Amino acid sequence: MKRLLIAVIAIFASLAALSWTGAWLSTPVTKDAGSFVVAQGEGTAVIVSRLKAMGVIRSEMLFKLALVNSGLEKKLQPGTYDFRGAADFAEIIRRLAAGGIPANEFVLLIKEGWNLADIKKALADAGYAEADKLYFVTGIPATDHRELSSDKAPQPQDYAKDFPFLAGKPSYVSLEGFLFPDTYRIYKDATPMSLVKVLLANFDRKLTPEMRKRIADRGSNVYDIVTLASVVEREVKSDADRRKVADIFWRRLDAGMPLQADSTVNYATGKSLPAVSLEDTQAVSRYNTYRYPGLPLGPISNPGLSSLEATISPEPNEYWYFLTGADGAVHYGKTLDEHNRNKAKYLR
Repeated sequence: MKRLLIAVIAIFASLAALSWTGAWLSTPVTKDAGSFVVAQGEGTAVIVSRLKAMGVIRSEMLFKLALVNSGLEKKLQPGTYDFRGAADFAEIIRRLAAGGIPANEFVLLIKEGWNLADIKKALADAGYAEADKLYFVTGIPATDHRELSSDKAPQPQDYAKDFPFLAGKPSYVSLEGFLFPDTYRIYKDATPMSLVKVLLANFDRKLTPEMRKRIADRGSNVYDIVTLASVVEREVKSDADRRKVADIFWRRLDAGMPLQADSTVNYATGKSLPAVSLEDTQAVSRYNTYRYPGLPLGPISNPGLSSLEATISPEPNEYWYFLTGADGAVHYGKTLDEHNRNKAKYLR
């Protein structure tokens, strides 16, 4: 009986290992896969082999099986491809069958939680010649433009006439928060102003009439929602945690408590510390929610739909405190004492 049990355990362990290995081999590596060229007349076998050689896929065999199952193995198109953001084989195959990027375009991938500095770097990395002029359209991140002494300093452009959702945004705050995370195809000769309009127009589409109604029903406005959603985006990762944390933040605001969000301190200081220092919490910036009560001066990142939804419709709960532990999990506390115990236990 004991031998049988050991044999059964061994079989299940082997199956689990095979399952994990299969999942790993089927996951593409697309972080740096920004320029893959398929030549005219290049065969499927050669394309797949080069995808493997470039490290985009881990298994030629599994990718070929996915190709056959898709029915698109004979429809791959020549051109230049950007596979960044492709989460699975199906997305890579779909892009290959849809055709490459025209020579006069480039792909801009904006990830959830990126800020203006991240977007500027992504534009430069993509070879966009006007990347250095982005701030002359969006404004400078983490800046109160009223405090800039030079008349020649970058200033946020006023897009409120074209995009009424910006009506609540102060003129002295950047367009941070409204450059919607997504994958864009941009003309290489696009001006920074027209490029930003493409991103704002996408935000306008993503923020549905139903979402806007719920914002109005809350007695809030789009600017405050985006500002708090940008903090939620940078604080926690899962949809469930975002909804809980959004509720905690709303209740803190209602109670007159400071948000004390480390992400706002990092935005103010330009750092990316998992736990900010006491000195940094004293940074003189209206984006610093340790030093100043209420919402930060403006958004600190560009939030995705999940964080926007969480902020519009948070999950009511009894917690007042939370932290992300060294184990990667979010731990909640109802009282400051419980929060301090969580700190001692999970931040080691």
